[in-house]
Amino acid sequence: MKIKKISLALIIAAVPFIHSCKEKHTSSTTGKEAAQERADEDNARKVEQLTHDYPKIPDERILENGDGTPLYTELKKRYKDELASLKKEVEATGAKFVVVIITNESGSGLQAPNRYGIPYIKSICEQMGQECVDFTSLVASQDARVITQVPRDGHWSKKGSIFIADHLEPIIKKYYSNTSTTTYKDKERSPTFGDLPPNDDEILDGGKDMPYHVKANSQGVRMDHDIKFPKKKKHILMLGDSGFYCPYLNNEFTISAVLQQRFPDAEVMNTGIIAYTIDDYLSLWREKAKYSEPDIVILQTNGGDITDLYFTQRNRLGRTHKPYNPSPAELKFYKSIYQL
Repeated sequence: MKIKKISLALIIAAVPFIHSCKEKHTSSTTGKEAAQERADEDNARKVEQLTHDYPKIPDERILENGDGTPLYTELKKRYKDELASLKKEVEATGAKFVVVIITNESGSGLQAPNRYGIPYIKSICEQMGQECVDFTSLVASQDARVITQVPRDGHWSKKGSIFIADHLEPIIKKYYSNTSTTTYKDKERSPTFGDLPPNDDEILDGGKDMPYHVKANSQGVRMDHDIKFPKKKKHILMLGDSGFYCPYLNNEFTISAVLQQRFPDAEVMNTGIIAYTIDDYLSLWREKAKYSEPDIVILQTNGGDITDLYFTQRNRLGRTHKPYNPSPAELKFYKSIYQL
């Protein structure tokens, strides 16, 4: 649910929160861990320098000349390649992979990233033979004052959370019999599956004086209990950004909590994080989420995930803190916009 344009202050405020999700090292490290720490520090310096040299995020201006530019073509290919990789890796575990397109924008309010991006995502999913369910018209049929928290914020209200859960429920039922073919030994398993601080329990407000309760289990997932292994319940993994994370809603009112009530014989695992994009979903899956042994993986995406692959956005909010130098097309666009 890309609402960065609506709630930019929330995203800026979220950067320290996102970065705080990185797990701390213990004081006793192996040589390999020490080398990784040095590499992380080197990457952090490079990211800091790149952020200093290129401080602007152009947002929808990437599409001010339409979707046929070399830059947008490059970003689309980047998105397609990463979506294809995620699909391949999820399906290799025996899990069912479903893509859902969710945005709170509709009609004349549909911004350029979604106007151009949503049809593209649907087309590449069709090419890949990937099931893709577009919620855009469903959301557009509702009163934004009911399903979101406008005018204070554009994220889901309690009723909006229920509305989205209503339409995810039949998707889950359709594939409920699917069972992953991959298991991991405890010594192989990542200690966390999501990027929230383990055992997080705090009140946040995003700088909007809209307090909400966030609670995470010891595995970094927004839920109030740990996932046990060997698993005895169906595992449903939700990968997404704020559209699944549900800021300004207490844990019990999130989409995942509503679904958990409806599927008591399953574990509904919410790994959504504000401002994440396809880069982050793929790296989160590889590093952590796959070890939760999901049977069904639901990816929430929309057109904003394509423009979010621009290098300045990745350097600011990417979960891996990897430095991204601009490609020739990205650099040319940056200089043309900011007249450097």
